Amino acid sequence: QTMAGGFEEEGPYESDPLSPATMKIKPTVPATFGPAYHLGVGFFLIFAACMPTQNLLTSLNGKLGYYSIAVLYFCMSFSGPIATFAINYLGGTKAGLVTGGLSYVVFQIANILVGIPEVPDAANYFILLSASAVLGLGACVLWTSEGVYASQVATLADQHGVSTVKNSLGYVNGVVLVFLQSANWVMNLASSAILTSGVSPVILFIILAAACGGGWIVVLFLPSLPDPAQIIQISTGFESIPDAEIIGDAKEEGKKESVQQSDRVKSSETSVSAWDSIMDLINIHKHEKMISLLALFFACGLNQGYLYSTFTGAVITPALGENWVGYVMAASAAVDALGSYMFGFLSDRIGRHPILFAGAFINIVACLIVILLGTSSMDAYVTVFLIAILLGIADASWMTITSALVAESFPKEDVTNAFAAFTMWRSFSTAVISLLGPFIPLSIRTGILAAFVVIAGISQVIVLRRSSRIMS
Repeated sequence: QTMAGGFEEEGPYESDPLSPATMKIKPTVPATFGPAYHLGVGFFLIFAACMPTQNLLTSLNGKLGYYSIAVLYFCMSFSGPIATFAINYLGGTKAGLVTGGLSYVVFQIANILVGIPEVPDAANYFILLSASAVLGLGACVLWTSEGVYASQVATLADQHGVSTVKNSLGYVNGVVLVFLQSANWVMNLASSAILTSGVSPVILFIILAAACGGGWIVVLFLPSLPDPAQIIQISTGFESIPDAEIIGDAKEEGKKESVQQSDRVKSSETSVSAWDSIMDLINIHKHEKMISLLALFFACGLNQGYLYSTFTGAVITPALGENWVGYVMAASAAVDALGSYMFGFLSDRIGRHPILFAGAFINIVACLIVILLGTSSMDAYVTVFLIAILLGIADASWMTITSALVAESFPKEDVTNAFAAFTMWRSFSTAVISLLGPFIPLSIRTGILAAFVVIAGISQVIVLRRSSRIMS
């Protein structure tokens, strides 16, 4: 017999949650880091298509490219309640990853159609903006599911002694992101080489769509993992309390705690209405830790929007030409991939905030170079590549550390809503800076990014000081 959440029960189930029969519950999925690498391979193929396509949107399509990125991220930002509802309704995080991955395939097909010269401009606007809206919804579902799935992998690994550290969230997030950014690096190089050789963008997008479809198939075969709240229920209710030593009030207390944990799990499983999802997402913002993380969400999203739209359209293209977009972004992706793995590994050992502050400092340096030099001085290849590398390092720090902080800051039953909020505000800030692209000078957009990076850093200094006072 198989219980909900992927756990098997050996022998008859007894009503006493602390009975020997119940103590034999065990996970059906081996507690290893294998699912993280499996997901990483799927993300490699999906984002091998998506990242070069996104980087070329403003270069190949002008204003339509800016509008496409803005629609994508606005839809992504307002899809938070729908994402949590969809994940619950579809049956869990794996279903969310599969459904979200399919929207990336739709977006790639749309770019093929837009690249066909015979398609009228009006049709191009409808096709690309509609596909961007679909991708926005799907990406919110995918990234919310990814955050929860990574938490599931880390929780299982930590509880079964697979990891050499107490908390492996940073490592798991780093593994997934290193695959993603490696795809960004490889395919940006390939896309620039293909375009430089004279091949039409349509052929390039057909190749990318095939890679994206392959990644979706890989995600389709991901193993399903138990919900984090159920993992905690099993650990707290059954494993940590030896029933031979529990007597009297202690045993009764253990039963009460197990029942409370079980009620929370059942509640999370049955709250599948859209209205419940909206209210859960609103209520998570009342949490003090969520308020302390909001500045990080905005800084992370603004940096990504700046990197993928402003930097490509207002810095690389004027200075070096559109054929160099892929080469420059490949350099950024390479350090992003390496940084994601290293930052995740190090943050599990020396703490999250040292890595976060280092990334913020590097982000500020990149902004200062852009503001002080301006596009008129950016005719040197070294300058453009340097800025790309600095922004890539900053992105690795923001994404890896912020994801780990979100997973660590909330009860396991609230993790899905917390990641939905992260995805929502990160996407909203990305959409805003992309939408402002055609209307606001480069220096002002760069100043906005720098200001939010400073605010995010100050907010975390306040968090650390408050924590140190409580500890003392």
